[in-house]
Amino acid sequence: MPKIHFDFFEKIQTPPVQAACVGALVIVIASILKLLIVTHAMESVDPIIFWVIGGAGVLFFALMNSVVSLAATDMNRYWLFSTLSYAALAVSCAVMAFAFSGLSIDAAGSFRWIFVVLTFGYLLFLSIMRFLRKIVQVAQKEDGKWQERMK
Repeated sequence: MPKIHFDFFEKIQTPPVQAACVGALVIVIASILKLLIVTHAMESVDPIIFWVIGGAGVLFFALMNSVVSLAATDMNRYWLFSTLSYAALAVSCAVMAFAFSGLSIDAAGSFRWIFVVLTFGYLLFLSIMRFLRKIVQVAQKEDGKWQERMK
């Protein structure tokens, strides 16, 4: 019988897959909440909660994507797909929040600025991870040179 090989970490390393998973999670959570509200299983909830869910999804993607970037083989390609995936996720979360809450981003209070801060934070996270990776590469290179001198 053939062995089926599925490496979850290998599949989740691609930014579009990460964004799709987070986007699906955001939609599932928002749908469950909307269902609870419509069926009156929950008391009245402020519609801004859907913007909070969308922002939380974007923040989760930013953190997860930055950490996973350490394992990327081609950092430039990873950055390209990461930023495109981030933009698509942020727009889809905003559209979801608008559709579920009925509030535009302007009517939702300071969420325009929250999404701007999340975007700059995301770029900062990616930059820090790239810098850390470069430091590790330089340290490994120097360690290799030191090992050769000790022989």
